[in-house]
Amino acid sequence: MRWSALAVLGVSLFSACNHEDPLDLDAVSSDVRPGKRSEVLAVSDPASNTVMVFGGNMGRVVDQIPKGEFLDETWVFSPGQGWAQLQPADHPSARGRYSVSYDGVNRRALVFGGRWRQADTTGNYTLYNDLWQFDFATRAWSQLDQGTGPSKRYYPASAYDDVTATYYVFGGGTNRDPMTIDVAMDLWSWDGSTWSQLTTTGEAPTRRLFIGSTYDPTRDRLVVFAGQRGDFQSQAYNDLYALDLGTLTWSKLDDGNGPSTRMHPHVVYDTDRDRYLVFGGHTDVGDMNDLWSFDPNTDTWSEVYIADAFTGEPLGCLDNPRDVPSDYVTQDVSAPERRHRGMFTLMHDSLWLFGGMHAECSDHLDDTWRYDLSANTWHELIEARSGESCARRNEDCQCLCF
Repeated sequence: MRWSALAVLGVSLFSACNHEDPLDLDAVSSDVRPGKRSEVLAVSDPASNTVMVFGGNMGRVVDQIPKGEFLDETWVFSPGQGWAQLQPADHPSARGRYSVSYDGVNRRALVFGGRWRQADTTGNYTLYNDLWQFDFATRAWSQLDQGTGPSKRYYPASAYDDVTATYYVFGGGTNRDPMTIDVAMDLWSWDGSTWSQLTTTGEAPTRRLFIGSTYDPTRDRLVVFAGQRGDFQSQAYNDLYALDLGTLTWSKLDDGNGPSTRMHPHVVYDTDRDRYLVFGGHTDVGDMNDLWSFDPNTDTWSEVYIADAFTGEPLGCLDNPRDVPSDYVTQDVSAPERRHRGMFTLMHDSLWLFGGMHAECSDHLDDTWRYDLSANTWHELIEARSGESCARRNEDCQCLCF
């Protein structure tokens, strides 16, 4: 059995940030926070009681089509305290749709790839294949590689193996033209100085993009959930695969017996309970805010917290066939708004959620939530200023969001 450095750090809530008493995980000491954004990922470092979020997209949405406005900001969230923006001397260029993994031995976040385009413009995107690290101890960025490995891409999956000190990058989108989608399914490893392309065997996922992924250090495998083939029209997937990084062998773990089909699901590995947790994402009907658990010992799904539910009402509101009626979903306002591609990470036996895109409201979110895994309850720490439905804002509207 393998255990990552994250699993054996043994950092308690009593020692985080030199607190003599346990942290009040629901406390927020200031109203400072990042602006609304999506296309972000996060890494948590228990030793410093820190979650790091970089970049993202805060572009306005016109006729349900996002206009990119990409950021190069570095923010950290400290449970029991709140948000703070860092001003590092060096950092990656503005981008969204990158990948990120945590190196628990060296306490760093590894950020690879992504895409950028000038704000409020059309045309091709600039893609990246550079590799950066964020050091949690020094809170500084440094570039590790300028693009000698995988081709430029966005939305790749990644994993870091603490035992072999190897970083892996899988798949992603390689198209610069937003009107077409080219999907890569290659696998690369980086040993700290050199990239190598690897060959896999077994039952691999079908070609897809917009996947959710996580690293399982207990079994040394990259886990891939759902996604879509990238043709703008086919149904999404809800199957689950794992790549054994020791043997480079793919296996299918489940053929779709859990969450509904979706793109951009948020996925993490729960070390304490040895399970994979999946939150939300964009389904074939709309965004969701459900929470599911997959047991890798029995290969079975369980519902953890099922919040909103679609009612079957068709689109169309106030004579606009694309607007969403207020009764499109039955809403559980004790849970976060439905979303995809926000911050989602696990620390202190809690899931931490920030931002993301709410497709039906055509806007980004800027709220912060905690899910207590022991109590199975959501806690709203910072309210959203954008992207929520009328019901969540305690407003009476004919349409869902206005």
